[in-house]
Amino acid sequence: MRIKVKSLTVYFFILALLLSGVLFGCGNIAEKSVVAKVYGEDIEKKDIEEFLKLVYLYSPGSQEAYSQEEHAVLLKEEMLWFLIENKVIEHEVNKLGLKVDEEKVDQDFLQAREELVKDIYDSEENFQARLKELGINEEAIKNFHRKALLTELLYGHVSNDVTEEEARAFVADNPLFLEKPARVYAFHILLENEEKALAVFKLLQEGADFLEVGQEHSLDKFVELGHISSQDSFDATFLEAAFNLEPGEISQPVETVFGFHIIKITEKEEARELTFDEVREEVMEVKRREYFEQYFQKLMEEADIETFEKNK
Repeated sequence: MRIKVKSLTVYFFILALLLSGVLFGCGNIAEKSVVAKVYGEDIEKKDIEEFLKLVYLYSPGSQEAYSQEEHAVLLKEEMLWFLIENKVIEHEVNKLGLKVDEEKVDQDFLQAREELVKDIYDSEENFQARLKELGINEEAIKNFHRKALLTELLYGHVSNDVTEEEARAFVADNPLFLEKPARVYAFHILLENEEKALAVFKLLQEGADFLEVGQEHSLDKFVELGHISSQDSFDATFLEAAFNLEPGEISQPVETVFGFHIIKITEKEEARELTFDEVREEVMEVKRREYFEQYFQKLMEEADIETFEKNK
C-alpha cells in the first residue's frame, strides 16, 4: 500500500513508492504503445518513460543501476502499477467531487524544487542542465505533486470517519502501545582493541571532548547515536552498559563482537506506562491507515483495469 507520509520529503516518497515492492502484480510490459487501460483511459509506454525521467531527476544515482536490463524491467513494471493506481485514485476523487488545493500544489512544488537545487544538484545551473539532459520541464514536477495530493485528498476523506472509540478498542487489543521503554541519549567511540580503547579512555578522563575524540578515533563514524531504547536491536552487552550509566557519565571500555566501545549518555528516561491521551494521535493514525488500506484494496479489486501482456 502506498501512502504518502507527511514527514518524508518528496525524494524519499518517490523511493518508497517505487522500491517498496508492494505491488498488485502485472504481466510483462507490452511492446505496443498502450500498456494498460483504466476506466477506458490509456496508459502508454511513453507515460512510463516520462515518469522514469522523474525518478532519475530525484535520484541521479539510480540511472546507472536501473539501466541494467533486469532492474529496468522490474522498475518499469512497478511504475506501470503506480500509474494505474494513480488513475484509479483520480477516478475515485472525481467521482466523490473532491478538489485539489492548487495553492498546496504550488507550495509542494516550490519546496521540492528548492530541495532538488540545494540538496541534490547544488546549484540552479546544474538543476537546469539536468532537466535539459532528461528532456523534461518543471511542469512535470508540478504534475507529480498534483497526483500525490490526489492520494492525500482521498486518504483524508476516507480516514475521517475513524472514532476515538475505535482507537480505544485498538489500544485495549494492543496494550504494548501504552508501554514506553526506557531510553537514553547515547554517544560511543568504537576502537579496534583494548589497548587503543584504554588510551582513548584516558584522554577522556583528562577532559578531552567526547565528540571530537570520537570523530578522530572511532571506527564507527556515527559517534552520536541519539535516542536508543532498551528494546532496540543493539548488542545486549552494549545496552546493559549504556543503561547502567547516568547522564554525563562515561563507561569503561565495553567489549562486543564489533570491538571495544566507550559509551557516554547525556539523557536518561525510565520505562513507564503511557496514558491513552499520550498515544491517541498515533493510534488514530494507525486506524486511519488501516481504513484507507482496506478501502484502497477494495477500490483496486473493483476498478476497471486492463493490462496488456506480451504476445497476447
